[in-house]
Amino acid sequence: MRNYELTYLIPASLTEEEQKRISESIASFIQEKGGVLKEGGIPIKRILPQRIKQHGEVFSVSIYFYANPDKLQEIREKLRAEKNIIRFIMTIKETPSAHKPIRKRTKEEPRKKVDLKDIEDKIEEILKE
Repeated sequence: MRNYELTYLIPASLTEEEQKRISESIASFIQEKGGVLKEGGIPIKRILPQRIKQHGEVFSVSIYFYANPDKLQEIREKLRAEKNIIRFIMTIKETPSAHKPIRKRTKEEPRKKVDLKDIEDKIEEILKE
C-alpha cells in the first residue's frame, strides 16, 4: 500500500449536505477498494484566480489515504463520473522516514579548527607521492 493525497474541487454553490454527501461517497468508495483513510475531508472555500468550468469560487477538499496502486484507476474513474467534481489531483506522498535525515551540528559539537601548518604538511605529503 502506498500513501496518497487526493485533492478535489467542488462548486461553492452546493449546500453543506451535498458537500458532505460527496465527501462521504468518495471516502466510502476508497474504503470499498481496500483503501485506508488517514485524515482530511474538510471543505475549504477558495476563490480561483481563473474560472474553471464557469466557477469562480469552489470548495477544496483534501483526503489522505493508503491504497494499492492497482486500485487507483477505479478511484479515478469514480471521480470523473461524479458530476459535482470540477477537478481533482491525486499524488503520492512520501513518508518522512524515506528521506535521509539532515544532520545539524549541535552546540556541543564545536567546529574543529585546522592549523595552516597542518594543511601545508598534508599538501607536501600528497605531492611527494
